[in-house]
Amino acid sequence: MIMATTAMPSVQPGQSGPGQGQSQALAPSNPTAEIVQFDRRRKAKRSFLWQFKRSLERELSESRIVLIDEGDRIIIRFPGATSFIAGSARLAEGFGPTLTRIASILRATKGQILVSGHTDSSPISTARFRSNWDLSSARAVTVVHFLIEQAGVRSGRITAQGFAASRPLVKNDSPENKAKNRRVEISIEISSFSG
Repeated sequence: MIMATTAMPSVQPGQSGPGQGQSQALAPSNPTAEIVQFDRRRKAKRSFLWQFKRSLERELSESRIVLIDEGDRIIIRFPGATSFIAGSARLAEGFGPTLTRIASILRATKGQILVSGHTDSSPISTARFRSNWDLSSARAVTVVHFLIEQAGVRSGRITAQGFAASRPLVKNDSPENKAKNRRVEISIEISSFSG
């Protein structure tokens, strides 16, 4: 039996072999620069949280909005009952000023923003919304439009998503739990914060 072999070209010191060129051509990481960058993100995050709590103290104390620090992102959660008319994608009366204050803080950051809509498991089927997917998406888009058109947040930073009932906070087994699951969340990516 004859075996065929393929000879690999020899690699001389200082040269890169097959599949090695680009990874070795990159400059080695700078641990000091990474520490400085991490520290800047941490300070920017701390400043964001302080400013947010100061600006929205009343809404936080009344649980009209909730602020969640998840390490790599900050989530601003507002229950559907305080932010939207039931079964609708129209903002509840009086919620606009709260969103405007949130937007003023968001404009001062550089992080990517995800606006997500969530519903409970009760089915909806109306002329406007075929399902909870439509309703949750429409609510997220309503917030995005407000942030861009009314509050001046750059559109390139924002993504809208509708999750329907696919990501509940609690089981949809009581009216109270269903109310907790109906919400809109604004998530800000901490990895893209800069100081």
